[in-house]
Amino acid sequence: MNAKEIIDAARNADKITQKELAKALGMCSQQSVGNMLARKNGMRIDNFLKILDVMGYEVVVRKKLGESEEWKVEV
Repeated sequence: MNAKEIIDAARNADKITQKELAKALGMCSQQSVGNMLARKNGMRIDNFLKILDVMGYEVVVRKKLGESEEWKVEV
């Protein structure tokens, strides 16, 4: 999944509209969130983390196989 797909899946799971997300992020319009999600080259990692944080999610980094150690990414 890419960043947009992850955010869309989280929004759908929590039934949050782009307009509600924009308000929670302190943005002036739904279009601001839409533009951020629609970028062809993906979004900046800080925006990705901020959106997920505002929605109540966290990003965790862990090794693909074998290791049990993981780190939580702080916003």
